[in-house]
Order: sequence, then C-alpha cells, then structure tokens
Amino acid sequence: MGVKKTQQKEGSLLDWRCSLLTNRNFSTDTDSKRSKALASFTGDIPLAYDDQFEKPVWSWKGILVNIPTKMRHDGLCCTGESGPQLKDELIRRGFNPIRVRTVWDCFGHSGTGIVEFNRHWNGLNDALLFKKAYQEDGHGKKDWLSGGGAADSSLYAWLANTDDCYRAANYIGEYLGKMGDLKSISRFAEEEARKDHKLVVRLNVISENIQSRLRMLDEKISKTSIKLKCETEEKDKILHGYNQDLTGRQQRSTAHFNRIFADLGKFSSFLLPNLT
Repeated sequence: MGVKKTQQKEGSLLDWRCSLLTNRNFSTDTDSKRSKALASFTGDIPLAYDDQFEKPVWSWKGILVNIPTKMRHDGLCCTGESGPQLKDELIRRGFNPIRVRTVWDCFGHSGTGIVEFNRHWNGLNDALLFKKAYQEDGHGKKDWLSGGGAADSSLYAWLANTDDCYRAANYIGEYLGKMGDLKSISRFAEEEARKDHKLVVRLNVISENIQSRLRMLDEKISKTSIKLKCETEEKDKILHGYNQDLTGRQQRSTAHFNRIFADLGKFSSFLLPNLT
C-alpha cells in the first residue's frame, strides 16, 4: 500500500510538471518551482529506507542528485553538467565509475544522474566506497531525504536500491527498472559462488581430460622409448658385429700383406747373390 500511494503521489507530481511544459508557463520563478518539485520527488514522499535490508541495483549503480542546472536563454529547457564531466569529477575525487548518465525529463536536465560501476566484485567495492564517502561527508541518501539539499548546492549521492527502483513515476526509477535488477549482496554472492562452482567443475573436467591425455601420451612415450631402446640395442649389436668383422678383415689383410712382403724379401735375398 505504501509503494502504491507513493507511486500515485509521484504520478500527480509528474502530471503537474508536464502540464507546466505544455502550457509554456515559464515565468521567472520556474527554476524555484522546478527545485521544489525535485525536492518533493525525493524529500516529501515517505520512503521505507533501511540499510540492513536494502537491495542494491545490479549491475551496481549510484545516484547523483542536486546537480546544478540553469535555464537556457530560450527559457524552454534546463541544462547542466554532462555525464562525462561528472565522471571526470568523480574520478578526481578518487572514485572509479565506468560511466555517468544524466537524467533528462520534460524540463530538460533533471539535476540527477546515474553512476554506473563495474558489474563484478571490484565494481561492488567501488560502489560501496562511493556510497560510504558521501555518507560520511553528510551528503548521503538520508541527508538528502531529510532536506539537506536545501542547505547547499553540493552533490548528494548514494547506492541505488529498492526505493529508487520502484519509484515508477520517476525517470530514474524507470531507467533502473529497465536497465537494472534488484539483487541483495548475499544473493549476488550466492550467484557468484554458483558461477565459481560451475567454473571449478568445468576446470576439473578440463583438467581430468588433460590428465587423461597426458597419461595416454606417457604410455605412448613409454612404448616408443622401449621400442627405441630395443632398436638402439639391435643397432649397437649390428654395429658391434660389423666393427668386429671389419677389424678381422683388416687384421687378415695386414697378415696377408706381411707374408707377401716377407716372401718378397726372401726372394730378393735369394736372387741378388746369384745375379752378382
């Protein structure tokens, strides 16, 4: 019932703002009316906010509000800092967003934006640091809802969660509903654990297949080694036999030539005395 009443109240607020645009009733106090509308949209509407039970929007997103805007010269639309400019500003503050999208409505730049972080664990860490920094600086969600935006023009920011996602009459809520999914950190951890388990199972299967192939290769190498050893031994035997045969042939040839030379010596010694 609380969410339904909230949506009805926001719907009437949005109709009022759109009627202003249709009637082109832009007087000198348009900016103040618009600021009051934005304040109502975030401050006057009762919200159920509890850090212990909030479900962040995944992939992790932060919300920026109170972005300075000004009316264009033609008086038809508001302008403000662009997403890349806001991203650079956040980076200079030490945050790690991957993208900042400014939210536009029927008045132009709404003075709000959506900060997108990496969808994994490191992105969650970045988003929580982002939320904590603005909370500790007194510019978090509770500070904004308590009317803190009226005191200064600084940016207020928080981690997008259930309240922001179900505000259907709000452009931010519509965007978060289309582009995000409510997911508690414990649920995210369970899903990541399941993914890790599936990955481990898959890696185990791959490892077992590799081990099986390695065993097959080891067996093949072992058989090849045994075969190579036998062939090497056979070659050594053949080479040894060949060397022995060659050595015998050389020895016999040497003995044969020695006998020939000896016979020639005897024949020469016999002929020489007879010739003289």
